[in-house]
Amino acid sequence: MVQLATLKNLSAADTTGQKFVRLQEVPLTFTIGEMTDDLLPRMRLNQVDHAGNPVRYQLHLEREARHLHSSELVGEALQEADHLVLHPRIVAG
Repeated sequence: MVQLATLKNLSAADTTGQKFVRLQEVPLTFTIGEMTDDLLPRMRLNQVDHAGNPVRYQLHLEREARHLHSSELVGEALQEADHLVLHPRIVAG
């Protein structure tokens, strides 16, 4: 049996801190975008705004005080015990 390398001890919350999940077995080969897409339904975050427009989210890595790019790999950007915060991405229209 082949076992993929994973991070086993991550946590994520929304900006209010009221919605919180522990992440286990996150493959190092996942992109941050894939991880974000996986988090949205698990955290029951709105994926459309009141006008029906899609809401995009980005992950903020507290350890480095920066937003992660969706193309970054989990194995390159994250470490065990990292805490992430999902922020709605504001797009000026």
